[in-house]
Amino acid sequence: MTGSPNEPGAAELLPEEPEEPEEPEEPEEGEEVEADARRPGVITVAFWLLITSAVLWVLVSGSGDPAEQQGTAAILCVYIWSAVRVRRGRWTARIVGTAAAVWLLVVPGSLAWGFMDPENPYGREYAVLAVVAVVLTGTGVALLYGRRGTTYFRRRPR
Repeated sequence: MTGSPNEPGAAELLPEEPEEPEEPEEPEEGEEVEADARRPGVITVAFWLLITSAVLWVLVSGSGDPAEQQGTAAILCVYIWSAVRVRRGRWTARIVGTAAAVWLLVVPGSLAWGFMDPENPYGREYAVLAVVAVVLTGTGVALLYGRRGTTYFRRRPR
């Protein structure tokens, strides 16, 4: 046999089989995996929690002292601005939004104590709104600082 394709018993050319796409390997424990550039669901949930709480803060702050309302309105604008920027992955907006949330929890959030005082001039309705706003704000900010949120902000440009 000389290896010529014309000789008897020579192997015929087999059609090539298409290659199957390789599945990505599972990362080993402790090995970091680069995540995709999409926004995690927790960031979207945090955004909507922050926006919903902002609406409630508007209702709660409308019951307060007029001099205090101007400061609250300015902080609410910063709070909403930062919530929108947080959704885009801006880590500075996360910090500014956290500071605004703390201010909202301290100043108008003090109306949540209306349950304790029967002579509360703001009424129990505003106390309920304040409690719900406090819970939504705290949950939204906590989601931003969770594992997935922190990973998202580290990957995004400043």
